[in-house]
Amino acid sequence: MRDVEGIIARMGGQGHGVLEKDGERYYVPYTVPGDHVAAKVGEARGDGFAAQISVLEAAGPERIEPVCAHFQSCGGCALQHWADAPYRAWKRDKLAAALARRGFETPPVQDLLAVPDQSRRRAEFVARRVKDRVLMGFHEAGSRKIVDLAECAVSRPGLVAALPGLREALLPVLGDGWAVDVKVTDTTTGLDVLITGNMKVRVQERIGLSKAAKAMNLARLSWRRELRGGEPELLYLGDRPPTVMFGEVPVVLPPGGFLQATAEAEQMMMDFALDALGNAKRVADLFSGCGAFALRLAAAGKQVLAGDADRPAIAALQAGVNAAGLSGRVTAEARDLERRPLTGPELKKLDALVLDPPRAGAKAQVQQIAAAAGSKQAPPLIVMAACDPASFARDARTLADAGYRLERAVPIDQFRWSPHLEIVSIFRC
Repeated sequence: MRDVEGIIARMGGQGHGVLEKDGERYYVPYTVPGDHVAAKVGEARGDGFAAQISVLEAAGPERIEPVCAHFQSCGGCALQHWADAPYRAWKRDKLAAALARRGFETPPVQDLLAVPDQSRRRAEFVARRVKDRVLMGFHEAGSRKIVDLAECAVSRPGLVAALPGLREALLPVLGDGWAVDVKVTDTTTGLDVLITGNMKVRVQERIGLSKAAKAMNLARLSWRRELRGGEPELLYLGDRPPTVMFGEVPVVLPPGGFLQATAEAEQMMMDFALDALGNAKRVADLFSGCGAFALRLAAAGKQVLAGDADRPAIAALQAGVNAAGLSGRVTAEARDLERRPLTGPELKKLDALVLDPPRAGAKAQVQQIAAAAGSKQAPPLIVMAACDPASFARDARTLADAGYRLERAVPIDQFRWSPHLEIVSIFRC
């Protein structure tokens, strides 16, 4: 393994410092522009090489002290060592650059909006039994080794406070070396915990887990053997099921159900959407999940068609509709929008669309919107959220080519100190 030495010139798209020397490019994590480093060169990566810092010869002016003792061992955060102003500018520019690569010459990207520290309300931890103890936390960057978490600058304090009790509860149900994923969501009625992976689940273990959940005052404890398959099995349910508020509407989450990582970012997105939609009356909320957009829109007097492939999420949304007396305003449909997107005749009935797709984007649905725009069947207004600049820019290009104008794009730093970014935007035609 050879060495390279030099000064970090800029930050790459994944949050690694870029060192350029002798015509080669090296990506060095945990560095910032201006750092003078010596680094060990690793494998080829894209247009350069991965490298690991071995010596910080001199710190650049943008380097600061990280706020968490686990930083650099824990793989959860990548950028705590970077001063706030250049970090914020870099995150905003990630979106602008992604749009520029798709031909948007002067993309209307606004300043970054940020969520507070310790605001993440859901986290997926990994737990592994090692002899007579359970390690629980996040993986080290690029490793399967677990950082046994004692603090977290990103997650709500209640999530971290639950870890000792969860370690104790898991010890009797895991064999030595066994590992499980533990998804913890902080709801208004308590923590909702979903364990995924192989465990000992005889009668005595079930009783023990139920007692532990009650002692911890969990809202619910569920278990699923396979990561991608099978309905979760309920192990414990408290007096009040795990509930979140979408505006004034309470919704009981399905086990492991999707929820925006922070309530603050969710509210920013909802405020943006409600303002953008204005007087639009007939709105479709596509990739709706449990109804974060749909229920707020219905409460604001709009007629909403909500669609998502996740059947438990749609069932939760419908239950929220029924409980809030909104059944005359919301139609909820379990629908795979990649395989069966809304088409022209359906789109023609709408005044506006809200799209909040997963990381891969809304390619199939956006293509249908573009086709419908050509035959004057598409709604004139689209509010689109996204969590990946590249897929967002791809879908934005398709809409722009069909005659939509990207009016505004707002980057939201929902995923603090990471290269990930939330986006909300307006398109009009």
